[in-house]
Amino acid sequence: MQTMEEYLNQLKAAFAEEDIDDFNELKEDLLEQLAICLEEGQTEAEVVARLAPPEEIAADYYADLSLDAAINAKTSVVPREKIQDVFIQTQKKRMQRFIKTALNVLKPLILFVLVVFLTFLLMYIIKELKEERNLAGIPTILSLLLLAIILQLVKTWILKKQKLINGLSMGLLALSLFMLLFFSVTNQLMYTGRQYYKKVNLASNKHAAFSFDSDADVEITTVEVSSTDKPSLMIKGRFKESDIQKIENSSYQNKINLTLDEENIFDTFTRTGRSEVIFFIPKGTILDDFHLGLSRGDLRLLDIQTKNFDLDLVTGDVYAKNIIADEGNISSDYGDVIIEESAMNLKVKSDSGKTVITGMLGDLSIEGDKGLSILKFLRSDNIVLNNHSGRMILEDSETKKLAATATNGQVIVKRTKGDLLMANETGKIVSEENQGTLELNNGSGPTIAIQENKVNATVSSQSGFIKWLQDPSQSVKITAKTETGELRNDFVDVPDNAKYTIDVKSKNGDVKILEKVE
Repeated sequence: MQTMEEYLNQLKAAFAEEDIDDFNELKEDLLEQLAICLEEGQTEAEVVARLAPPEEIAADYYADLSLDAAINAKTSVVPREKIQDVFIQTQKKRMQRFIKTALNVLKPLILFVLVVFLTFLLMYIIKELKEERNLAGIPTILSLLLLAIILQLVKTWILKKQKLINGLSMGLLALSLFMLLFFSVTNQLMYTGRQYYKKVNLASNKHAAFSFDSDADVEITTVEVSSTDKPSLMIKGRFKESDIQKIENSSYQNKINLTLDEENIFDTFTRTGRSEVIFFIPKGTILDDFHLGLSRGDLRLLDIQTKNFDLDLVTGDVYAKNIIADEGNISSDYGDVIIEESAMNLKVKSDSGKTVITGMLGDLSIEGDKGLSILKFLRSDNIVLNNHSGRMILEDSETKKLAATATNGQVIVKRTKGDLLMANETGKIVSEENQGTLELNNGSGPTIAIQENKVNATVSSQSGFIKWLQDPSQSVKITAKTETGELRNDFVDVPDNAKYTIDVKSKNGDVKILEKVE
């Protein structure tokens, strides 16, 4: 139930400040009608209930003729249907005026943007005609459409030529539709290059080097050939004319340096598909450099000797075996990296893929985010493993020094010899049957150690759970303490052993030192 005062307040809110005089006139009229109805015995609630919504009455007042009709009506209510019709028509007129004003204001800006885009398309067409000897289908069609739109925008400024401009616009539109049909039927909307095959030979086995970069999808393989052959490269697939010229001139001073299918704004409408590259490397040849930089691809690399081994891959898988190098660098964002039976000082950077390295000789450094690293049978002076939230597993290896750190991932080291440091913040640490010096540091995650051999070890945690399982036949003196957690130490009565000691402590977590049971 609504009073006239409440109704009038809502109606006033629907009027703009500059129209408040009109509102006051309408208010007087409604109050007058209310007084008449009250004299006739009607209630205030009945009168207000028959009135049209305040928004509709306010909209009606913006149309002068309808407002006059409403004010002079003999009935005690304003006709709802008439108010609605006036409101709709008034809103349409307002919207038309707004759009017209906005177009007049924005037309120069819109025209500028269209001219800039048209200029880019024309540059695209000219560049592709010059370098690829190909008429770019989609840019040509878009250019014709943009010309038609631009002519329509400027025709209001050229009143005497409007018929001519309309004719030109229609002609450009018809031509663009014809070209769209033609390029679609002939499958030339996208530039796909041409099929091409080439084998590039180097002059000598001495100081030979390969460097290959591509933003297209590439399958790469290496093949070991006779020591009497020369290093060479075979490439086949669909390529742009400009890239074919690069391939023809790729060999220089006994080096092959190729960069194909570079992604740039002028290749937006180019699709060449997957290509294949095979490197033929004579047995016993030591390359100066072997570099691959790919956006997408699959690599199978075998039997390579080089001073520098460098792989940079965004997405795709790498399988490498029998790689001998002074230095190795592998970067892979999303693919899997598998390396077997190789020798080099290697740095690996992986975002979310899987890294598997087995049977490798040389220093190793792995930087990861959330992937999985599996390392087996390594022989290294230094191993550095850093991972954010992934999982690192090192087994059956020898190193002078290991540093494995994570934020909230898992660090697992088994049957490994050396000075071993494992640190984590919130993740899990597992040490099993290792030899040497052992240091385990964890923030709030669980720490588990399973040990048969005697080791010198320190284990510390802030609030994480610590569990140490020790073979009682090889028992050593283990000291353990926790400030607020639960403590159990089955080796508390073992006599001191100056050579082998294990120190376990946690600030708030539980500590359990248990006898290992087979």
